[in-house]
Amino acid sequence: MGNKGWVLGGGAYIAAGKTQYALSLINLDVESPQAERLPLAFLGHGLAFDPRDPCRVAVFEKKGPGACLVDLRQRRLVQAIPTKPTRHFYGHGAFSADGALLYATESLLDQARKGVLVIRDGQTLRELGTLPTHGTAPHDCLILADGRTLVVANGGGALGEAEPCVAYIDLKSEALLDRVPLSSSRFNTGHIALSRRGDLAIVSAPRDGLSPQDLGAVTIRPAGGAAITVSKPAHAIRRMIGETLSVCIDEDRGLVLATHPLGDCVSMWDLSSAALIDLYEVYNPRAQSLDQAWYLISHTTESAVGITALSTQSRQPVGIHIEPSFTSGSHIVVRAIAA
Repeated sequence: MGNKGWVLGGGAYIAAGKTQYALSLINLDVESPQAERLPLAFLGHGLAFDPRDPCRVAVFEKKGPGACLVDLRQRRLVQAIPTKPTRHFYGHGAFSADGALLYATESLLDQARKGVLVIRDGQTLRELGTLPTHGTAPHDCLILADGRTLVVANGGGALGEAEPCVAYIDLKSEALLDRVPLSSSRFNTGHIALSRRGDLAIVSAPRDGLSPQDLGAVTIRPAGGAAITVSKPAHAIRRMIGETLSVCIDEDRGLVLATHPLGDCVSMWDLSSAALIDLYEVYNPRAQSLDQAWYLISHTTESAVGITALSTQSRQPVGIHIEPSFTSGSHIVVRAIAA
């Protein structure tokens, strides 16, 4: 099977009649991969890895007070990450390039969830201050390879409030370097993916205030080019019901992949032209992550949440299916960690 690494993702399950939460760890380099479960006190949404130690990861709840630091090497929860009573975590965070700082998107409960980026010491997790996001309702965030630029998806809040955008922020001066708006204020800017050369992909849900059955969106901005929100073909756009949830860029093959849980499919788009390449039919895909040989898709089955592997060459199943995967918390990632 080669050096595939580990799949990680938060999830919930029922045990002894109660809802339990865990961080799921799945070794892809064994013959029959099975999920290990590391207990959590909340449903984990996004993960942030310390660049100095790949086994040190921060886990964040979406719309709740839960966050914690986990040691994957020792398979233990190191400590909870507290926040103020007037704030909730909003699902994502990122360590600085040197691991000295941890940034996290949080909602201001006493200010209509407008949101803020909170800075913490990367080791002690002590709160140090806040950073402007140059937008409203920040959710996803990533650090560019230069280590100096933070990219934040500002969802905009409810329809009629602020405009959604992706903001590029200089971490030293806190200045806005670039702002990428969407083609319509009916979409939020939910999750983002960046390639090494600077390509940007954005996936969106209908804004709060619209029906959950309204359409989400996929927006692609090739490095040096303009942002394009895909609008055809019609048969693919119709499948973008509700939130387009997860996104990844396959830089080697020039593809953007996005999951559409209510549309029961994964869409695949050309990174340069934003043309549709393929639709993979799968029931309620919750998330996917990229491996050099496989695309990994977390999705609902008849009895659980499973993970199916597709070949990156043929985009067809390769016979690897992991069930139950305990990865219902929206996102999965692949990392090399200690066994």
